[in-house]
Amino acid sequence: MVVAASLPVRIWRFLKRTDWPLLPLAGLILLAGLVMQWSVGGTAEPPLGHMVRMSAVGIACVMGALIPARLWRSQAWLIYFGCIAFLILVFFVGDSTNNARRWIDLGGGFKLQPSEFAKLGIILAMARWFSSQSRPRHLADLATPALLTVVPFGMILIQPDLGTALSTLPLFLAMAWLAGTPGRVMRWFFILPVLLAPFSFLAIQDYQRERIETWWRQDHLSEEEIADAGYHLWHAKLAIGSGGWTGHGWGQGPENQLNRLPERHNDFIFPVIAEEFGFFGSVGFLLLYSLLPITAFMRASRYRDPFTRLVVAGVGVHFATHLCLNIGVSSGVWPTTGLPLPMVSWGGSSMAVSGLLLGVALSAGAAPAPLFERRAYGGDE
Repeated sequence: MVVAASLPVRIWRFLKRTDWPLLPLAGLILLAGLVMQWSVGGTAEPPLGHMVRMSAVGIACVMGALIPARLWRSQAWLIYFGCIAFLILVFFVGDSTNNARRWIDLGGGFKLQPSEFAKLGIILAMARWFSSQSRPRHLADLATPALLTVVPFGMILIQPDLGTALSTLPLFLAMAWLAGTPGRVMRWFFILPVLLAPFSFLAIQDYQRERIETWWRQDHLSEEEIADAGYHLWHAKLAIGSGGWTGHGWGQGPENQLNRLPERHNDFIFPVIAEEFGFFGSVGFLLLYSLLPITAFMRASRYRDPFTRLVVAGVGVHFATHLCLNIGVSSGVWPTTGLPLPMVSWGGSSMAVSGLLLGVALSAGAAPAPLFERRAYGGDE
């Protein structure tokens, strides 16, 4: 009787502690992705390949949630350096496609993209570091977490994969700020990139420089530029604009059905949404997707334990960053670069990492007791 009486209490405590609202939001986003991939495929049958990738989200989420939060914390450094080792391995055994070496061929048609898993390593390592240190008060106090980000950033950039590399930087900025870094210190991380921008422009690849120049003049492109460097951006904006208020209808988008929009199953999936469901459908989708990081941030604010709070917030930053960069590239706000929209785009590694991050958030939030470090979050010893 005592056990039976305590069962509802235990269930209530689990639901109260964990970040379970993330799951229905993730499920709806996955469903939206399935609908759009079905449209992109242009067949009567559902996209079985994408459904297999969707299952990877569920499997990875369950695996991540089953691992205790204390284990995620204690093995954070091992996971981080394991991700670095895989990034190094790419340079030796990586599969080269379109002048980029980003994937490790596992055989059977499966490829692993270590740069996606590096984001998990960065989140865990920085959460571990910040949670075991006093509040950062000076620029030098951020040297270690900055290095934890710069190393994978540089390795991913060399592959080259500018989009994925850039998606790691907001993780550092957001988690440093959440750890209590003063604004007078944080501002340097916005001033320095502006000062270094002219030099970085000279250091990037020729095709990347051409994309930036094309983006800068996107409203004044010649026919030759539209057919070459500006092709992706031109047709993405054409698809978004042609959707109007209500869109052409599911599976009826001209740019999609006539195969004019490149990478529409992956990096440019949003223009298909805008073309087929219009302004109202696009706004509805953006609101739905935005609820995922917003919910993570709201749940993170409930935790006093620094590691839990930083991990859950880091998961939210991951999804918010990908949403902003992916939609920004598709609409011409940012220069064209490849970056999938997690749980909507085709990428298998992106799917697996998304599920794993959700599982880590669930595990951290459901910890039976606070994992207090040297200080409670928000205050020094």
